[in-house]
Amino acid sequence: MTAAPHHDIAPYADPPIRPDIAAYDDSLPTGRTTLGDYLRGFWLPRRLPGWAEGTQRYRTWTVTTLLASPLALRPIEDLGVLEIERYFAQRAITPWESTGELPKAGSLKGLLDTMRASLNDAKRYGFIRDNPCTGVELPRAESTQAQIWTPEQVQAFLASTRRSRYVTLWRLLFATGLRRGEALGLQWADIDLASRRIAVRRNLQADSREGNVRYGPTKSRRSTRTITIDTGTAEALERWRRMRQTEHAAWLADLEKRLAGYRTPGARLPELPQALPEDSPVFANADGTPMLPSTVSDTFRRQVAKSGLPQMRLHDARHTHITHLLRSGEPIQNVSARAGHGSSFTTLTTYAHVIAGDDERTAARAAGLFGD
Repeated sequence: MTAAPHHDIAPYADPPIRPDIAAYDDSLPTGRTTLGDYLRGFWLPRRLPGWAEGTQRYRTWTVTTLLASPLALRPIEDLGVLEIERYFAQRAITPWESTGELPKAGSLKGLLDTMRASLNDAKRYGFIRDNPCTGVELPRAESTQAQIWTPEQVQAFLASTRRSRYVTLWRLLFATGLRRGEALGLQWADIDLASRRIAVRRNLQADSREGNVRYGPTKSRRSTRTITIDTGTAEALERWRRMRQTEHAAWLADLEKRLAGYRTPGARLPELPQALPEDSPVFANADGTPMLPSTVSDTFRRQVAKSGLPQMRLHDARHTHITHLLRSGEPIQNVSARAGHGSSFTTLTTYAHVIAGDDERTAARAAGLFGD
């Protein structure tokens, strides 16, 4: 699955199908199996184990939403293009009960992608002859376009946030195109500042703004990668590490002072790590706990507003990085590997408009044929 955009989250019409309770139905579906039974009893349980945790949650949401639709009652071999388009047309103008907002284009696309993928499997197994989703056209819906900053705007933002605790994180995101969870999942053992290389091995996730932080796998196999950073970003990370070491030493001194108050006379204090542990999060709060993803996004939004620059989401830092590389002429396979996309095709289809935007330069190069 490709990198998912920021979707609006719909309420669950039925209790959500959690990965740990989705039951696999041993009986094989047929063309007369309803879409709901096929998704719930066969397709979702079969596919869940192969997906990263974030993909599991998102795909479960799309399946649960489809289960609440009239399409769920239809045999899969009877589904047609017209009724699927009718459902999406109605879904596009029906607000989510939880927010009162209309579905965005990304949410509609996610629902159709899940339905298409599931019926592709049904076709491959011989349950149905054709996949009706192939011919479905989604209705126009509100879509949030990525905001791409120029190099000058990126530099202005970093200058305006130079005294912020988050400025090193902002620079790293713009310098690497890392996803938010990938950057927050970094540990000091993942960074070799001497060679200026970063190993992306995990993804930090949190279910709420209150915490419940945990580490999970990267989004896909190709998302686990090693990338090189520029000298300036490496120097910024080195300064950040020294600052974190100072904070760690202060925390350690306070802890030893408090432990001494509870010490039995003559007992020795336990040995405590004097250096910043290699497995500690790179981007941590003063007490060493990981930064919450929601807090990072909220802070970015506030600091962008304060800077006076065009509004952008945190994820648009990734889009800015990738767009800048493509417009600079970097080979698409290099950009795809750096971004951790599933394939170069994903990069090409997602950023085709960026490449097409350089057609004037292409025309100038083509003019070399004539020697004008």
